Amino acid sequence: MPTPVGHALAGLAVAGLFNRSPRPKPAHVAVLVLCATAPDLDLLLRFVDGVNHHRAASHSLAAAVIVGVLGAVLRRTGLDLPSGLSIAAAWASHVVLDYLGRDNSPPIGLMALWPFSSAFFASPVSVFYDVPRSFSAVAIRHNVVAVLLELAILAPVALVCWRKFLLRKADPR
Repeated sequence: MPTPVGHALAGLAVAGLFNRSPRPKPAHVAVLVLCATAPDLDLLLRFVDGVNHHRAASHSLAAAVIVGVLGAVLRRTGLDLPSGLSIAAAWASHVVLDYLGRDNSPPIGLMALWPFSSAFFASPVSVFYDVPRSFSAVAIRHNVVAVLLELAILAPVALVCWRKFLLRKADPR
């Protein structure tokens, strides 16, 4: 499964895709990066009840839709948020990246189709490395390589998504 660096880059890519303004709002970009990394907050639930909730409901496309609808509702109340669609896309980017990541801890995969299915889905092709939860020298080296791979794959994607903004002519004012 990708590291938070990979998920943050996916959030930046989504922010670039949905940016319509000549001056993107940093708060909107931050919200989308947060939404792209937020599904992994389910790791904290283990401290609450001792059960492994990781890669369950929060790692589903339905969760992306729920969060997107919530964002749209909050935006309609006057809260300055990015569009509900961009929020859902940022959350869904997490699901897609984790689906494409190597997973070595049972249950293998993620509940991408929750609540319609409690099955765990894993891609037959792993694009991203797994992330060992250890601080041994081998695990640290492995995680550094994982981050470098994510940067090599996702940084160009994010740059392409921001291309229109990055290549715009400077305002002469």
